[in-house]
Amino acid sequence: MMTKTVIFEKKYGVNVGNLSTTEEIDEIIEEKIGRKLKIIKPDDHGIVHSRGNVFKLREYDIDRMFDDAIKRGK
Repeated sequence: MMTKTVIFEKKYGVNVGNLSTTEEIDEIIEEKIGRKLKIIKPDDHGIVHSRGNVFKLREYDIDRMFDDAIKRGK
């Protein structure tokens, strides 16, 4: 993470320690590129984003699973 922060600071000429919101970061980038940022869904461009997963995730009802496990243990 430190490397990415240093690259951002050099590219945009700012100290990220002085920023506290993503809106402030967006404003700096928009000023540099001369236009508003476009908001897109990560799925729209076919690239897995950093918080994503290549595989579909299953949803679990953890409360029901816990209750079932407790009942089986009796």
